[in-house]
Amino acid sequence: MTFNRPITKWAYSVPAATKIQEALRRAFRIALAEPQGPVHLDASRDILLEHCESEPIAPAAYRPTSLAACSAADLDRAASLIGAAKRPILLAGGGVLRERSLGALRALAQATGIPVATLQYHPDAFPTSHPLALGPLGRNGWSSANRAMPEADVVIALGAHIDLFSTTFKYGIISRDAQLIHHSTVASDIGVVFPVAQAVVGSTLSFIDGLRERLRGRWEWTSVAQLRREWDDERKRLVDYNARPILPPVVAHAMREALPSDGIMIVDAGNAGKHMRVFMDTHEPDTFMYISDWGSVGAGLPIAMGAKLAKPKQPVMAAVGDMGMMCNIGELETAVRERIPIVSVVYNDRGLGNERAFQKELYGGRLFGVDYGDVDFAALARVFGAHGERVVDASQLVPALKRALASDLPAVVDVVIDQNTLAPVVYKK
Repeated sequence: MTFNRPITKWAYSVPAATKIQEALRRAFRIALAEPQGPVHLDASRDILLEHCESEPIAPAAYRPTSLAACSAADLDRAASLIGAAKRPILLAGGGVLRERSLGALRALAQATGIPVATLQYHPDAFPTSHPLALGPLGRNGWSSANRAMPEADVVIALGAHIDLFSTTFKYGIISRDAQLIHHSTVASDIGVVFPVAQAVVGSTLSFIDGLRERLRGRWEWTSVAQLRREWDDERKRLVDYNARPILPPVVAHAMREALPSDGIMIVDAGNAGKHMRVFMDTHEPDTFMYISDWGSVGAGLPIAMGAKLAKPKQPVMAAVGDMGMMCNIGELETAVRERIPIVSVVYNDRGLGNERAFQKELYGGRLFGVDYGDVDFAALARVFGAHGERVVDASQLVPALKRALASDLPAVVDVVIDQNTLAPVVYKK
């Protein structure tokens, strides 16, 4: 229990069988309160073997089941700031997904013409298939968003936890001269990174609906279509299917092509994930997961397994590096035993690509401790009883990925990539 206290919202050791149901109610109450997060309960074997009387209490009787609405006064002030703006941008965060508010956000954007960027962890909060979508912001984000955002005079961050990758925690991507309206369900998230012109706390849906009721203007200050065309041209230049060894952007491009529009992409920490975000066009909400601020290498495979169990009808694919795959490769046995058909795509550069990139960027290219021997992850997958293929020819990428998806087995597609094509680890204009 002591070990878990620093990494959970609440850790508790149940002292008696009569306290288990009370502890579980408190655990759910704390875990689901904003900001949502993990809790940990433990109990001794003797307690678990005891009997106790059932306490059938419905969730609504022991915890709130809805969020409070944003205050009318805060919404009035936010709408006034937007109404006076010449170049507003909406910046969508995870609150849009958690509250299933995409329909309302689409309606707001379409009614006002305000373009929408997303925080990098949530590109599916406003799918990039929408004509007003600028895409994800920040390092390894999309230049369509990164070029438009510095021009904005009012930024409306909604359902937003401002993160490092999206903003670098300094002015530049977001202009120092811009007025920031920061909405969150969590009051303590607001004003942490940037001072705000208006703070708004409450449910994401009430914030979006409140703005739509109040805003009467229409803005057409930039061409999202042109910005997106320029971005598409930029990333096409990264893709060369004739290059040998295979370029990492080619792997990312092929993964997006092979994965159906409703497929779920899990992005592990590391350089593989940075390449994948560049090509991660989104079509539906809840189709992208990244490991958020803690960035734990190796979580991609087990998270993909959990996503597949939660959404069994949707294909699930994970972008992982070779080190990330080694961290939890034992979970392939679990996936085979429990028949969890996910596809792990290994960006195999025989080393630590992200550390290699940082050492080249920050330490004059002096490489240390970043290279190791070749591991055939496809062969290892077959040993576990999973589907496994190794790809060394880019022309075989999409067919191999589609075979893996169609195998109805846990699958590993091990792609041997160029060591020297590294995604940026430092944001540059």
